[in-house]
Amino acid sequence: MSQHSIYIHLPLSMYRKYREAVLAIPVGLELLVDHEVLVPEFRGEMKDIAAEIRERKIPCRFHAPFRNLYPAGHDPEAVDLARRRLQGALDLAPSFGVKQLVVHPAWDPRGDILDREAWLDRATAFWTSMLPSLEAAGASFVLENIFDLDPSLLVDLLARLPEDRFGFLFDTGHFHAFSEAGLNDWLSALGPRLQSIHIHDNGGQYDEHLALGQGSFPWGDLFELVGAQNRPLEWTLENRSVEDVIASLRFLGQSSGIAEFRHLAEIARPQAQKRP
Repeated sequence: MSQHSIYIHLPLSMYRKYREAVLAIPVGLELLVDHEVLVPEFRGEMKDIAAEIRERKIPCRFHAPFRNLYPAGHDPEAVDLARRRLQGALDLAPSFGVKQLVVHPAWDPRGDILDREAWLDRATAFWTSMLPSLEAAGASFVLENIFDLDPSLLVDLLARLPEDRFGFLFDTGHFHAFSEAGLNDWLSALGPRLQSIHIHDNGGQYDEHLALGQGSFPWGDLFELVGAQNRPLEWTLENRSVEDVIASLRFLGQSSGIAEFRHLAEIARPQAQKRP
């Protein structure tokens, strides 16, 4: 069994547009199920896409809706919207064979820092309320770092939630652009709950989603720290073009020391050569 599995992030609404390019590389898909596909008009197309993914046996996971959603918000109607959007994604998960969904806790220290304990209580109540739906779908959530300055809030939140349904996803770009804590601080604090990694690069100021190696993220340190943990992880490329995905696979093949990445870099190279 492979120790590391690799996915490409792709909005479900853009699956048809990028289908041929993405499916030419034998990786899994992390499909963003955002509000624009959770409408009746998209149901027929969604059914067809789900059938194709199952038929091709493509490993699949979801990135749940996150735009304008506040699971730990003050306004009950805002919280209810977040719950309905996440429930919509969970309802779709079985038809795609999805068992894991990426979610945003939506903590923002720029506005919530003085409300930390109350925010934690609201967040705990929200995510706990989703447990029956997770169990019914046979799925789990992984909570992603966004604007977090350090890992402490996610450590505290995950400590309140069951390990079999809630894990941690480390986003390299968000860490590099927003965190004040070091890489080792994050992986040491949340290592036991770490299940997935979003990989993309930036220059340390903005969430640019660059190809790996085109920014200043310390990739060598990450590969060394992850290698020391010696356990399976899911890695997802979050780039914004096919060209950047291919460039990232090449970088991984040259720099990571991970056998699966070396293999995919060789597969990706002919795809790049075919492009004009």
